[in-house]
Amino acid sequence: MAVGDTAILGFGSYVAVGRETTLGTYNTCTAGLDFISSTMKTQKDLKILEQVERSRTYSKALSLGKSVGGELSTYWRNDQTALMYLLQNAFGGTVTNSTVTGETVGGASLQHIFSAGDMDQSFASLCLNVRKGHTSTGKVFQYSGVRVNEMTMRAELDEPLMFSFNLVGMDSTQNTNDVSAVFTATSEGVLSFANGRLSIEGTFASLTSSSFWHVQSFEFKLNNNLKTGNEARRIGSDILTVLPPGIQSYELTCNMRFNTTTAFDAMVAGTTEYAGQLEFLGATYTGSVARRRVTVEFQKLMIKDAGDPEVSGPDGVLTSQVTFAVLRDESATGYAVRAIVVDQSSFTSN
Repeated sequence: MAVGDTAILGFGSYVAVGRETTLGTYNTCTAGLDFISSTMKTQKDLKILEQVERSRTYSKALSLGKSVGGELSTYWRNDQTALMYLLQNAFGGTVTNSTVTGETVGGASLQHIFSAGDMDQSFASLCLNVRKGHTSTGKVFQYSGVRVNEMTMRAELDEPLMFSFNLVGMDSTQNTNDVSAVFTATSEGVLSFANGRLSIEGTFASLTSSSFWHVQSFEFKLNNNLKTGNEARRIGSDILTVLPPGIQSYELTCNMRFNTTTAFDAMVAGTTEYAGQLEFLGATYTGSVARRRVTVEFQKLMIKDAGDPEVSGPDGVLTSQVTFAVLRDESATGYAVRAIVVDQSSFTSN
């Protein structure tokens, strides 16, 4: 086979996710994930040595450190174990599991609460097995020491709920370890924009599913600010040797019609605090009282940009993009953000 003489298409590709008990030590990847796009790749640049030689051209180069990472985008589906792995790693803390309140006798619905933490749990990192292309022609790549640097949750009109994960890895290999035989495509449906909401109230206790802002889209970003520079490397190796998380930061934005100065007044005051809740619901599980659900809760929000609208013509609807700062509530049991998933997966936490 000559280089470049055939074509490999994207269909038939897969992404499988596993969890590592030791950072950087590849483990079995058995949780398959249907995805929109995957840009996982390995880069290894060269530094041309600019030295005086007896020529007008350079002749020497030095191979630099290996860079591993990319973005994985997917629609949210309950009961996909790979998504639970990614969500836990993004938050970096514990997961508390319990039977859904009021569950039917014999029902199997569980509630999982994801808390923010320091990426120091039993499963502190992930590994990925990715086949790029169809089973007969695709190439398999394995990525170890993978952590979620940034997670984005996005909802738009006429679209399912979407998640994207910006990933950083420590190392990668190309091999023939095809694991597609150990997982199957999910039968779970996506969560529709028609069953989502963004609720904003003055206190957390006041939040209800019947009170919400009339938004056309929203985006929530969680950033772990992973340290990937020279401070994470060492002499004697061309890969990262540690991958510590920095301060976990957040941003919540929403686009909506402008009809009141509520957000503007709160921004100008600079002291107004809110609580918030993003929630998407799916179908009720058979034999259960519970609906498929993913919820993100915020105990302390402040508006840092009210999106004061611009008037650009006589026939346009005035709109605002409101941006919230997400802060930690300072009470004994307070937090900045947490996620709640209701499903029937066999996900084992922490």
